[in-house]
Amino acid sequence: MNKYKKVLVIICIIMSCSTMSACFSYRDINRALFVTALVIDVDDLGDPVIYAETYRGVKEGSPEGLDQRILFNGTGKTMFEAIRNMNSTSSYKLNYTQNKVVIFTKKAAEFGMENFIDFLDRDQELLVRPYIAVYPGDPEELMKLNIPQEKYIGVFISELIENIGTSPRAVVITLNQFYNERVTGDRTSVLPIIDIPKDSLEAKLEINGGAVIQNDKMVSTLAREEGLGYNFLRDKLSSGTLEVTNPCDINKFVTLEIIKSKTNTEVSYKNNTVHLKKKIKVKVDFAEAQKSIVLTKENVMKTQEQSEENIIKACNLLFAKYKEMGIDIFDIRDQFYGKYPSVKIDDIIEKTELKVEVEVEIRNTATINNFQ
Repeated sequence: MNKYKKVLVIICIIMSCSTMSACFSYRDINRALFVTALVIDVDDLGDPVIYAETYRGVKEGSPEGLDQRILFNGTGKTMFEAIRNMNSTSSYKLNYTQNKVVIFTKKAAEFGMENFIDFLDRDQELLVRPYIAVYPGDPEELMKLNIPQEKYIGVFISELIENIGTSPRAVVITLNQFYNERVTGDRTSVLPIIDIPKDSLEAKLEINGGAVIQNDKMVSTLAREEGLGYNFLRDKLSSGTLEVTNPCDINKFVTLEIIKSKTNTEVSYKNNTVHLKKKIKVKVDFAEAQKSIVLTKENVMKTQEQSEENIIKACNLLFAKYKEMGIDIFDIRDQFYGKYPSVKIDDIIEKTELKVEVEVEIRNTATINNFQ
């Protein structure tokens, strides 16, 4: 009896192996176009206009560097119809598993993103790993942009965002994070704005502030300089730089490199007021000084205090702006209901008082020389 069972198991394994599919073969790759960037716009009626940047792989035996960048666009009454219409213009299947970024035009974001999100979330090939951003200009200009650093815009934007630790003022979010934020708290997110710099020596893209999305519509713009306060308040900062006045010359600056940053949040409720305390601890290294600086204990203390004051000011100014607008971009509602689930408050940010405590530690002052 055991002998028959073994034979049956072997037969089942052989049948399973014959029906299983493996990774892409050369034949598969040669017959597919891989989407690297997906841009969503709307026409004057609010119907979707889709643009796709695709990668066509090199055929087996062909020299390297012969991959092709091919652009597509399509329109329709719905996202599904627009994608199908776009796919119908290609002799190869468009594959979305390698997509790097989903970009909404400002026009589409202001019109409303709710008609497009379901398709992005439901389609099996459209993964949640890609970044999401807003572009304020003409989508055709973006798609036709020839960037010397990188042939593919989707790859360039992905690498740009991953390298953005050099700037503490940049906003970053993935599609998965956006899906979560759009259904929790005040249903508010901040998406990075991707733009073409006007004064650049060559074609390139940059992250230029953020688009505030509430209830799937763009309702405000976060200026680039406001990104510092936002990232500190939301605990989204791990690296970057701080520029403060040189204690030896008020007309010069000192640069501090952020090595580590952590923001702890405390929420309390008293007398119908939500008290939001943010405790920010930042570890920095002394990066450079303009002109001369003598790193006495007093000057180090002045530099620390100045950087702490700058962070507090950036946080308070941003909070006051959005409190006046009644838009909670700081995730206050979720944090409050996590502690007080039975207390219901409408327009919670209008009833919130913010207190920011900052501690900056300059780590390497004992290991570097004074600069004269």
